[in-house]
Amino acid sequence: MRKQDIGVGADWHDVVRGAAPEWMANGGSCIAGPDGQWVIEPTADVETLLVATLDRRRVLEERQNFDPTGHYSRPDVTRLEVNRRRQRVVEFVE
Repeated sequence: MRKQDIGVGADWHDVVRGAAPEWMANGGSCIAGPDGQWVIEPTADVETLLVATLDRRRVLEERQNFDPTGHYSRPDVTRLEVNRRRQRVVEFVE
């Protein structure tokens, strides 16, 4: 997002535009493969469309290296709890 992208319809337009750097959000778009390696490294301060063809079989291969529900699992640190009770907008607790 650039300074020039700030709309002119708000009263605070001039204040924000005066204080903002030229690039307020400079992107950092990238594509990483299933192994964590960059397919396309992060880009900054550039308007671009990143496209890459990925081999989906690599996802299955990398799952063999890290299985968060297998022997890497840490139930003492993280757990998933499923609440099967009917959810209501308001609930009174005594």
